[in-house]
Amino acid sequence: MSLYRTVISTKGQVVIPKEVREKLGLVPGTVLRVRVDGKRVILEPVEEPPEDVFIEAGPRIVEEVLKEAKSLSDKAARLLEDLGVKLG
Repeated sequence: MSLYRTVISTKGQVVIPKEVREKLGLVPGTVLRVRVDGKRVILEPVEEPPEDVFIEAGPRIVEEVLKEAKSLSDKAARLLEDLGVKLG
């Protein structure tokens, strides 16, 4: 494991050393997830799904999906009420 030092700026910014950026393939615009583990700060690149996994959904598709989600939500609410669970 290699160790590097960096300094936090007055704006709270941190420079990731060039060698680390190159090793991990971090380029300007890379999105990082920031986690806290005790007193450690962990930066992890967020892997975005490739653009080709998305499809364009028109209003008809969106409306159908929302209608189905509401139907399932209503069924779940009725089931919980039947079981004696009070909602909201």
